[in-house]
Amino acid sequence: MDGVEIVMAVEEAFDIHIEEAEAAKLLTPRQLIELVQTKVSVATASVCLTQRAFNLLRKSLLHHGGWKRSEITPATNLAALIGRDQRTNLLGKITAEMGIKTPPKLVRANWLSITLLTSSLMAGIGVAWAARDTLGSIALWIFIIVAISTAGVALRLTEPLCKEFPDNLKTVGDLARWVMTHKADLATATAPAWTREQITARIREIIVEQLGCKPDFNEDANFVKDLGLS
Repeated sequence: MDGVEIVMAVEEAFDIHIEEAEAAKLLTPRQLIELVQTKVSVATASVCLTQRAFNLLRKSLLHHGGWKRSEITPATNLAALIGRDQRTNLLGKITAEMGIKTPPKLVRANWLSITLLTSSLMAGIGVAWAARDTLGSIALWIFIIVAISTAGVALRLTEPLCKEFPDNLKTVGDLARWVMTHKADLATATAPAWTREQITARIREIIVEQLGCKPDFNEDANFVKDLGLS
């Protein structure tokens, strides 16, 4: 689990993506440093945008939600991660922090939408049926008007109950893609140029933070045998 945390912290620090197969081959800090060097020098704009959006989102979720990095992956289910009563407030904070004016819209639960539709239709039918003898042919129009009016009122009254994620926002990866398409200045934040010395220093900080080892370790030290990676 320490290894996962290290990889995620490195991805976030350098706006890169490290494949699982690549991570599995990393036995020493030197190998990690050299991998990062190749990533920051050859990363394409499209990869950077996708990864940057995810990294920004994960950073914001960690700040406002208190989860561990290992709990937030592109495949993480949003509904399981964020409780219903937290969603509106948390999405508002995240989007505001990223400079996005409007957070993604939450929706009503399916059962509630069906109940509202059924209630609106029943109300229209009830009024039209009661007025059928006196109003005759215009009873159908009364049904339509009452049904639409009832539905409109019900939608406004149940707006606070919109707490479910829509079908296009089921995972953290989905939300990251939403961020990518709504954060206007994402593409202007070009990847910085890193020197090897800077990469080494930043990775050293991450390793010390995650493993609690001394900062003067050798770059060729083994993560498991020498640095205590579990």
